[in-house]
Amino acid sequence: MTIQSLGYVGIGAPDPAAWAEYARTVIGLAVEPGDPEGPVRHRLRMDQHPFRMWLTEADTGGVTVIGWEVRDGAAIDEMTVRLKEAGVDVAAGTEEECRDRQVTRMVHFGGPLGIRTELFCGRRLAPRQFVSPLGVDFVTGEQGLGHLVMKTPRVQEAVDFYCDVLGFRLSDTADYPWGTFYFLGCNPRHHSIAFIRSYKNEGTHHILCEVTTPEEVGRALDRTREHDVKLMATLGKHANDGMFSFYMTSPAGFGIEIGTGGVQVDEDTWVSRTYTADIWGHHPVP
Repeated sequence: MTIQSLGYVGIGAPDPAAWAEYARTVIGLAVEPGDPEGPVRHRLRMDQHPFRMWLTEADTGGVTVIGWEVRDGAAIDEMTVRLKEAGVDVAAGTEEECRDRQVTRMVHFGGPLGIRTELFCGRRLAPRQFVSPLGVDFVTGEQGLGHLVMKTPRVQEAVDFYCDVLGFRLSDTADYPWGTFYFLGCNPRHHSIAFIRSYKNEGTHHILCEVTTPEEVGRALDRTREHDVKLMATLGKHANDGMFSFYMTSPAGFGIEIGTGGVQVDEDTWVSRTYTADIWGHHPVP
């Protein structure tokens, strides 16, 4: 596997300031100001990376950039060849773009759903220790920032691109009454990206922020009541990745999952299966 982890995402939001406040007071991310002369309004930290998310103003909410970390420049070269052989136009990141992402090198291309997708190496870690304003510890490291789930009517095209071109594994599928999910992994995290077949709309379904304990999940759930945040799905436990979690609606309209206890995938022994229900909970909230 050449791609190592989900490194960062750019988020478009109609009200970036409201999303930043939500990130700080409900999720527990550290919020730092963006460039006053650039489009980035806020940068969000969850570990020693300089940021894992950033916020720009947009008419509708959702992920606008997906950044995948690779091991080194040779991996970028290898992936560039594979992308071009698949007929994908690949461009090198400029010095200004690399400086903004705080990486040594980066290339970008148009990925599924028309989202700008970046491959980068040489991330510069922040000189200041990460401190959550709510004392939350997030599970990142070699597993990356968490996972991303996208909705699209062209789900098979997206799955084929990530597996056949980018080299992801198909961890599992889930055939639920409300849609079929395809879970794709690139490291021990069960999935770093997933796609759900949706004939109604296309865009971001949710982003996972994994925490270290069930107590942290419970405290986050309490904060949704304190700050009047609408739930998307109740507390529950997934059958495929074992995540104990709940889902809430972010100020940009898409979901945030707060969970803990995700299983670790051993590539040598893992068996892909199709699930039809969760172990318990995760009931949709109308």
